[in-house]
Amino acid sequence: MRVMSIRGKLLRKLAFLGIAAVAVNVLALEFFAVSELDQVDMARLNGRSIVIDPGHGGIDSGAEHHGLTEKDITLSVAGKLRNVLESHGAKVSFTRDGDTDYYTKGKGGKRNDLLRRVEIIETSGAELFISVHCNAVKGAQWFGSQVFYNPKDDRNKPLAEAMQLGLREYPPGNKRQAKQDLQILILNSVNIPGVLIETGYLTNPREAALLADPDYQQQLAEQIAKALAYHFSQAVGR
Repeated sequence: MRVMSIRGKLLRKLAFLGIAAVAVNVLALEFFAVSELDQVDMARLNGRSIVIDPGHGGIDSGAEHHGLTEKDITLSVAGKLRNVLESHGAKVSFTRDGDTDYYTKGKGGKRNDLLRRVEIIETSGAELFISVHCNAVKGAQWFGSQVFYNPKDDRNKPLAEAMQLGLREYPPGNKRQAKQDLQILILNSVNIPGVLIETGYLTNPREAALLADPDYQQQLAEQIAKALAYHFSQAVGR
């Protein structure tokens, strides 16, 4: 019994050390990737074609908290992102370029709005798309930018992970990971790679204040652009 007990303890210790080693390796890889992201060649964006989908718009305000409206923030961040991308030679189009929507009368108005956005993305000839949103939940403690993707297309995961890497520590303390989601219509319906970025929580007063700040919006835009350049630099065959 004593021998088995010692053996069991040894195995548990080795297992723990193995897990710890994996964790250290993961952290090292993340640190390397973040460092590489900061040094990425933004010329990787030159000639790339990207669609930006500013979430909500028109009669669909999206989340509303602390005097802020999601549709306004998404359009503002998207505009800043377009400027950064175009400054590096990317070709950028929008699903909406103002406070507009594609709702139709009767049932299915929201669905029809989303399907129209899908159509715009599909016919754009773009390489990928980014849908920009703000998060909102019950409880003010939640915070952090997070990227969602559909795992059915293998091209989506590396794109989402690059985007999440760019938004790590936005705001400071954010450790969120890219997350699979099979319920988001726009991600399920488009046949080119794409992600949905929740830029932060409007239900968190501190993060809401950040999201309302043009300087913070600019930082988000620049980080997303860096992440895109990094993604293109890592993509096989590019």
